[in-house]
Amino acid sequence: MQDQALAAPDLPPSAKGLPLLGNALDMRIDPLNYFVKLYREHGPVFRISIMGRPITVMCGIEANRFLARDGETYLGSESLFGGMSRELGSDALLTAIDGVPHRHQRKVQRRGFSREAFLSKLPANLEIIQNFAARWEPGTSIPLFPTMQRVVTDQLGVILCGRPCGEYFDDIWKLLNTNMKVHVLKTHPKLYLKQPAYLRAKQRSLDFSREILAWHRANPPLDREPILIDDLVVSTDENGNAYPEALLLTAIVGGYFAGMDTVASTASFMLYSVLKVPGLLERVRAEVDAVFDNGGLTAESLRQMPVLHHTAMETLRMYPVAPFSPRAVIRDFEFGGYHFAAGTEIFVGNAVTHALEEYFPNPERFDVDRYDRADHPKTPQAFAPFTLGAHTCLGAGIAESQLMVVVAALVRLLDLSLDPPDATVTIYANPIPNPGRKLAIKVLGARKPIT
Repeated sequence: MQDQALAAPDLPPSAKGLPLLGNALDMRIDPLNYFVKLYREHGPVFRISIMGRPITVMCGIEANRFLARDGETYLGSESLFGGMSRELGSDALLTAIDGVPHRHQRKVQRRGFSREAFLSKLPANLEIIQNFAARWEPGTSIPLFPTMQRVVTDQLGVILCGRPCGEYFDDIWKLLNTNMKVHVLKTHPKLYLKQPAYLRAKQRSLDFSREILAWHRANPPLDREPILIDDLVVSTDENGNAYPEALLLTAIVGGYFAGMDTVASTASFMLYSVLKVPGLLERVRAEVDAVFDNGGLTAESLRQMPVLHHTAMETLRMYPVAPFSPRAVIRDFEFGGYHFAAGTEIFVGNAVTHALEEYFPNPERFDVDRYDRADHPKTPQAFAPFTLGAHTCLGAGIAESQLMVVVAALVRLLDLSLDPPDATVTIYANPIPNPGRKLAIKVLGARKPIT
């Protein structure tokens, strides 16, 4: 890859859209399949427009390889996530920084976001699920995604910050979603940041973060295992300076952000698939029951459930909640025969390969057995649910384990069905792909304990 000063020969093809709205409505429902459609029509580079914002899209296996290999050199995140970071009081939110500061902060946070951090608190995470499930009487209809949001956020709160989200959920959710729409997706005006309900949610979220920070400063991990916030409190930045309080508060509230929409959406899609795909519930339930009946769920036994693991992988393939990676060009480059000038806003469609036959035969089929077949192609960078390159999700290990634990515990504890049984999912991108707030499951009865 070399810098190019020459102008591109032509502009990439442009997707058809509506006046003013552009392709905003197309992106609102199932953006992955929309990008796959445009990829097949136009090739690996094309343009879309969202509310007047021109965006160039790169997708396909070569785009994924570019993101993995050269993304850090040519692409940046500050122009997209920097506004959100500053709104939270810091200019160093992990998703908003690049280069040396970003690599250094990832090292500081790596232990806190590790798979082992989640598994070390497995009993506490199972207890959270059990407490939620205990409230659901037979015959109760449960809104799937909103419920998974609360379960997942409480779990991540315990793992990363030492406290469940509890009564602060609505405040933190409003803080996250408003900033995503205003600063990252730019679909809402900044006026939304002045609304009293938002300002109240922001203040309560930061007050909650200050309580957590004060407790951890007063109670260093002398006789307990350190967690993410403990590591940040005693660490320094890339220049050897202690992290300021503003960054620590941002990191705490960011710990609750971590899976509030992402892991919760994927857990919802995964449980939907278990209940929807013929025969899958029986296979998952048999595997889960065997583990719980023979010593219980542990870090080791979690690795002995291939059907559950492959169900999580297939969910991440078919229902990725990060189907594209928003970036801005920071240094001119050429790709696919087109020139990308500094300042260009781009989306790298990292999950488009998930729906291509050459990488995943019969891609429209939810097939947990595809990963066992010897003839299943295993092309590097074709499976990219956590994006690629420098900004690959730091909590990918936690996410995968959390998905398996949440679904395993629920199918063990409860006899569940979709409500109605023939329900089908619609993928709403608001702000990221999720199954919406109407998809529901019904509790048919209790099954077996998890402890």
